[in-house]
Formats: sequence, structure tokens, C-alpha cells
Amino acid sequence: MGHTAVILGDQLLRDHPALDGASRAVLVESTALMGRRPVHRRRLHAVLVALRAYAQELRERHPDLEVVEHRGAASFADALAAHEGERLVAAHPNRRSAVRHLRDDLGVELVDSTQFLVGPERFAAYARGRRTLTMEHFYREMRREHRVLLDDAGEPLGGRWNFDAENRRPPKEGLSAPAPYRPREGELDAAVRDDLDRLVAAGAITTIGRDGPRQVAVTHDEGRRALRSFVDERLPDFGPWQDAMVPGERMLFHANLSAPLNLGVLDPLTVVRAAERAHREDGVPLQSVEGFVRQIIGWREYVWGMYWLRADEWPRRNALDADRPLPVAIAAPGEHETGWNCLDTTLSAVGEDAYAHHIERLMVLGNIMLLHGTRPVEALRWFETAFVDGAEWVMAPNAMGMALYADGGEMMTKPYAAGGNYVSKMSRHCPSCRYDPKQRTGPDACPLSALYWDFLDRHRDRFTGNHRMAMPLKTLGRFDPAELAAIRARADDAREELDTGGG
Repeated sequence: MGHTAVILGDQLLRDHPALDGASRAVLVESTALMGRRPVHRRRLHAVLVALRAYAQELRERHPDLEVVEHRGAASFADALAAHEGERLVAAHPNRRSAVRHLRDDLGVELVDSTQFLVGPERFAAYARGRRTLTMEHFYREMRREHRVLLDDAGEPLGGRWNFDAENRRPPKEGLSAPAPYRPREGELDAAVRDDLDRLVAAGAITTIGRDGPRQVAVTHDEGRRALRSFVDERLPDFGPWQDAMVPGERMLFHANLSAPLNLGVLDPLTVVRAAERAHREDGVPLQSVEGFVRQIIGWREYVWGMYWLRADEWPRRNALDADRPLPVAIAAPGEHETGWNCLDTTLSAVGEDAYAHHIERLMVLGNIMLLHGTRPVEALRWFETAFVDGAEWVMAPNAMGMALYADGGEMMTKPYAAGGNYVSKMSRHCPSCRYDPKQRTGPDACPLSALYWDFLDRHRDRFTGNHRMAMPLKTLGRFDPAELAAIRARADDAREELDTGGG
């Protein structure tokens, strides 16, 4: 008699390490976990469909494996109590608290996960003794190790590791992209939708955002189709426009593969190899392929490593002593109108689709939270639950480290703070906005611009000496006391608009 494999909902791997030698597989839908805090309806839907589809796949691929689904379980502990006396084995979870709960509280044996290319212990060894832990060096090591986009001599194709200079173009007039892959819903989707309706009606869970057709791949077959669609149709133009924000083009040229990757139904190296083949065999521009590869085996693996390196510290990190609650305007995405076109448009997308691409997350949502002074841990929990691809390991380094500078600069050499001019340059939001990004004071002043200069003023002592902040601080030093007071007043009004949910 083999052991019982415990399959977690974000580890739906085709070759799951816990299944090796197993005679039984257990999959748990925990109402306590789903009801712990408000979660976007689209996220819950995607995860539950993925879990149930994986159970079906296990039965088809492993006819001798007993597959047990605990749907509607009060908790993981209650579900696993039905397996008392069995040897329970799970892959190392993707969340620190889950490691403690499964291993220490429930006695589950943990084996190494194969979901990522670099495990926590190996990243810790990589980080040991390094003066800085920025991503670029790690990314190059990953390229070398897996021989991605290298020539026969082991040097980067095109003679460069980095094509960021070509990959940050502002959007041109009329920029549009091919429609992204959309999966076809089936009986599982309908059943999950009914079950979620019942849980909400019973008060067992609380959701945010709106229900709607599933837009992300959640099975291995769907993942392959989504990857093929992206590589064939949107990867060629991904690079130049990856930082562009265009109203009405929510996906633009982005891959929409983060959810299947985070669920485990797509393998990161498979994704990277597909992109590399597109360059070598089909002539897809190197700058686009390198920019995409950087996101997968560079940034994604680096963020995974940084999460575990500081796993016990992330919830407490707050280098800038930010102390304001999550703004009302953001907490319920799409439910409030601030009059800030960039924010309202982005939040509308989050409310409807549980999605915004990486620049909208960083330079609109994260930037506004940074300038507002939002408590980092509240930002973390919101990002984790409001997005279809949300997870603590994703959002702690991204939201707290990169966006809110809560780590004091361990990941980034300067805060990603910006005023209205950045949004004006990299988006098409500003022409139809009531505010002027070139003004920082007065009734027509862009709230981001006022908040930006107020942020620099409040933290000028901390950033003095940071050479990357020298130019904006020098500009700030030219403002007379009257202008600083006017900026502060407009920034106070902007924070009030965020906190009350209205402009």
C-alpha cells in the first residue's frame, strides 16, 4: 500500500513529486481557506475549476490511483482527519504558513517541489555573502545554466543580455493587439459557479469583483493552447510595448500565462523554450523574446527566491513607516469613481477581470499606494486576493518590495515613485482625464504629480545620498515654501479622495 499524496490547489503539476509511489491522492477545497478574507470571484472560480479538472485528469492518467476530493471541507485539518493513520505526502507548499500548518500541525511529509527552476535552499545559497541582490546577475546565471538565448560560445544572442532600451516604448496612436486566447467553459465551470453562489449566499465566503466568463487557462491542455496562441500572435510585438498602457486593450501584447504558471499547469522552461524557438526558427524579434524570457526565468524565479529568503519578514516589512489603511477607492475594485482616469480604468479592469498587466500594477496601483502611504501588508493582502494570478509569494516581493519599497531597497536601488508625467508618457489615459499631469498645484493638478512631490518632500532625508534620486531631489530643492505648501495641500486632498472613494 502506497502513501496518500496531498495535492494543493496551486501545485497541479503533470509529474507531481508527491504522486511517486502513491496509491491515493487527496484534493481539498477548504471553505476556511476561501473565506479567510474577501477574494475576487474570478480567482476562486479559476482555482476551483483547475483543482477539479486536475482530479479528473488524475483518474484518466492513473487508473490505479484512488482520487479523493473533499469539496466543501470546513478546513484542511477536517479533510485530512478522514485519512488518519495514512502516510500523507505533499510537495513543499508555495506559502510559508502552509509549510508550518501541513508539516508541523498536520504531520504531512514534504518533498521537494518541481514547480520552479530554483528551490528556496538553492536561492539562499546563491544570496549568501552577496552585497546586493538585484535581479540582473541572477537572470544571467539562469540564462547560462539553461543555455537560453546563447550562441555556441555561450554568449548572449545579439551580443547583449538586456534589450530594455528597445522595450520601453510609449504607446502610439491606435495601438492594438490580436485577441488573446480564451478557454471554452464546460460543465466544471457551471458547477463551480453554482457552488460559489451557494457559499456566498450562506455567508461562508465573501467575494470582490464581478463574475464572468473564465479568461485564463487552468488545465494542461488549455495551458499549451494559451502558450501557442501567445507565441504565434502576440510575442512578436511584446517587447516594444510591454510597458505601454492603452485603455480598451487590457491584455495588449501580454501573455496571460501567469495564472497557469502559478497553478502549475504550465512549466516555466517549456514556456521559455517555446519563445526561444520562435526566435531561432520563425524570426520573432530577439528584443521581444529576450524581454519575455527575462520575465519568466529572470524576474519570476528571482521573486520566488526572494519570497522564501525573507518569508518570515515580509508581513512586518515597512521601511518607510507607511501607516495609512488600504484606500477605500482601491479595496473594492471598480466600485468607486475617483476621477483619476488611470486609476479608475485600471481598477475597472481588476473588478471585471481580476487582471491588470505588470506596469499597471506597478506604476498605477503600486505607485499610488506608495505615494498614498498605504500599509505594505494591507497592499500585499489586496494584491494577493484581487488578482486571478495572486499568491503571497508573488505579491510580497512585487508589491511590498518593488512597489512600496517596504524592504528599504534590498530589491530595488530606488523607489518606483512617479508622478503624472510618467503615466502621460506611457499611456493613453491622460488626454481624456480631467486633471493635467503637468500641474502639481491647484484644482486642475494631477493628483499623482502632487502626491509624488509630497512623497519626495516627506522622505527627502532618507533618499539624500541615493545617486539615483539626486535629480528629483535637486528639482524639489528649487521649490519655494509657498509651492511646497500648495503641493502638500493638493496631496492631502488626493489622499482624502482615495480614502473616501470619490474625487
